[in-house]
Amino acid sequence: MSGGAGCPVCGDGFCQIVSQAGGKSVFECATCGTFAVTSSAMPALSRLEELSPAKRAAISHRLRTATDGGQQPLIASYDLDDLVANAQLPSPAVQAINLLRFVGDRTSASGRALREFPIDIHAVVGSPNRDFAMRIVRQLMNGGLLDAVSCGTLDSADEVMEIDLTLPGWSQYEAERRGEISGSYGFIALKFGDAVLDPFLQDVIKPAIAEIGFTLEDMRDAARAGVIDNVMRARIRDAAFVLVDLTHANEGAYWEAGYAEGLGKPVLYLCNREVFDEKGTHFDTNHCTTVLWDATAPDPFTEELKATLRRSLGLFAS
Repeated sequence: MSGGAGCPVCGDGFCQIVSQAGGKSVFECATCGTFAVTSSAMPALSRLEELSPAKRAAISHRLRTATDGGQQPLIASYDLDDLVANAQLPSPAVQAINLLRFVGDRTSASGRALREFPIDIHAVVGSPNRDFAMRIVRQLMNGGLLDAVSCGTLDSADEVMEIDLTLPGWSQYEAERRGEISGSYGFIALKFGDAVLDPFLQDVIKPAIAEIGFTLEDMRDAARAGVIDNVMRARIRDAAFVLVDLTHANEGAYWEAGYAEGLGKPVLYLCNREVFDEKGTHFDTNHCTTVLWDATAPDPFTEELKATLRRSLGLFAS
């Protein structure tokens, strides 16, 4: 593919196939970064051309942020339905936080102001296009969190150079790294694929959480192509609270609970009542607040869950 052919994901002209081997093609795109597509998925990529610019930008963001750990994101045929249906851009508020992270990470590593934003900054932070990202940069500057030198042109009045965080910006950057800035969602750690728990999560737990003004997600909701470890840490770090189901003594759920506890997040444990009565939970958690559930009688569970979360988060029922 020549540079002018355009990226099959974002449509950027600066994209080319750099290798084809092992049943996949590897693309290098100025916006999406480096990603691979399996041979079986290649014919179906044309579906993406019918999507809105915002949806294509969301998929590009998913690819661009899945490269942590040095592994290429891989689009297989079974990924396309998920990418088309579930890829969403983060809110402008989250994009602003992502910009602060980007500047803070790079200036703290180099000890120097960032010379300029790279061409793919909008894909990295999750903006629909570069102009949108630059408008957020301006607002961060006006809010006293970013310091930069204006260098606008007739084509782009919002471009800046010599970008650094101000002292208030560094304070927010450090607070965000410690997980002190929370989003409007909760995160749940649990064993996937259980015939009882999966529908109970969708039909009972998530609606109950929505009643107190939050969404609830697990790694299936947040999953992206590529390495998931950093995505998981980021979702827990940015969550307002974490639920952990211990019914299956899942080691991953215990790890996620420990990570959330270490960040100081409100952590609430859940367990099937019958399992809890018979086996209990690990001794490190058996003294912690645990809300017990019974799929055949969900109402007492949902009322206790909502009441406990309201107390933990300082909320009060209206």
